[in-house]
Amino acid sequence: MLKLYSLFIVLFFSNGLLAQLLNPSFESWVTTSIDKIDTWTPQGKVTKAASAQQGSFAVRLETSIQSFTPTAATLMLTSAFTDGYPYTNKLDTVKVWVKYNIANADTAFFHIEQLNDTNLVRAGTYFITTGSALGWTEIAIPMEVVDTTFDPLSILIYVSNTLDYDPQLASYLTVDNFRCYYKGVLQTNLPNNSFETWTSETKNDLKDWTTSNELFAQFGLDSINCEQTTVAQNGQYAIRIHSLDLFGQFIPGGIVTGVNRVDAAQDPSIYPTFAVTQRYASLSGYLKFTKKGTDQGEASVYLFKNGLLVGEGHYYQATSVTSYTLFEAKIVYDGLFTGVPDSATVIFITSKDPQNATGACVLWLDNIQLNVFALGVNQNPMNLSKIYPNPFSNEINIESISANSTATIFSMDGREIVTQILVKGMNTIPIPTIPSGIYSIRIVDGDRALTQKIIRQ
Repeated sequence: MLKLYSLFIVLFFSNGLLAQLLNPSFESWVTTSIDKIDTWTPQGKVTKAASAQQGSFAVRLETSIQSFTPTAATLMLTSAFTDGYPYTNKLDTVKVWVKYNIANADTAFFHIEQLNDTNLVRAGTYFITTGSALGWTEIAIPMEVVDTTFDPLSILIYVSNTLDYDPQLASYLTVDNFRCYYKGVLQTNLPNNSFETWTSETKNDLKDWTTSNELFAQFGLDSINCEQTTVAQNGQYAIRIHSLDLFGQFIPGGIVTGVNRVDAAQDPSIYPTFAVTQRYASLSGYLKFTKKGTDQGEASVYLFKNGLLVGEGHYYQATSVTSYTLFEAKIVYDGLFTGVPDSATVIFITSKDPQNATGACVLWLDNIQLNVFALGVNQNPMNLSKIYPNPFSNEINIESISANSTATIFSMDGREIVTQILVKGMNTIPIPTIPSGIYSIRIVDGDRALTQKIIRQ
């Protein structure tokens, strides 16, 4: 118990948990431009270095903090995720220029293999232990013969700035100009061997949320499965999340509250990501869903007190929905907990069983909110011909409501703005002066209920 509580205190203060659900309508995006190295596969913090031994650029690998854990940077020359790059020259030495600072008790290393299909033909490994070389230094990696019965067909190169099991923050490795030799003769250059070729990419990242794009990036994959879309339920933007087919396996897409919270994406039930001050009853929003295989889309919220899980709510979308539909995940609290939670995490994913995803599902989301009262979305929804105008200025009109039903307008935090008893036919509800923004209107008629988002201009 003490350990969990201490963990919560560290998370709360060191990561600045936020006082409310931020960017719930997905209107805020951050545009960034990044340089991606061509041909080689990076993982972790791998960046373009302007100080080069040859040409204009080199490549720098350095330890970074990911999910609160020091993480090594790696670089691979490979034609697929694990296969070597086509290369038929025999090699006995590979030379490369390096600059580095290797922290105490750490080790950077190079590993090279020449392959014939799955047969290892030649291999070489070179370690750089504690120390530094601030100027360019050439190293030579000997290639030992493993199997003389095969000629090489491909080459695989793996470079890391630290040992994976204990990376040190101070360790970095800058690399340039790989060259291959056999019996002292320079062989055919490796592709992009001096790291001169980079591709500049511009991308839109969702502000105040962590997306599965970031998880892919940690594994050196450029795949994007969370995208900005103008197909919105309200406002200018929404988010489109889809599963990807990678190497024959479907990988779900998802988003979780908080910045750089891959830890929460991997286990949202133990990592709070923002602060709350109310005992919420449900999570709601609008979604569209394209179902593939047997997958179901998931919307979940987890509530915490002092780092311990005290309540949670889940909604599963089991069928395709072609237009935006209001959903609600009702929160169930631990029977022994009667207080107010102090933090929460919200997560959405295209498959509720991520390890066994079966298709390329697509999930659109917009206008997410936490509610201090249950909306009753799944309880006898009433038929309603029209609520207008939306957006509104000073009044709302409601048609085709039976007599003695009630309409209540709420702010996003659940505060009641105005309530009016309705008559059958046309009703006009004057709205007091309120700030521009998103509100909810809830209409109740006996055991029937309807809740809809409305916007004050």
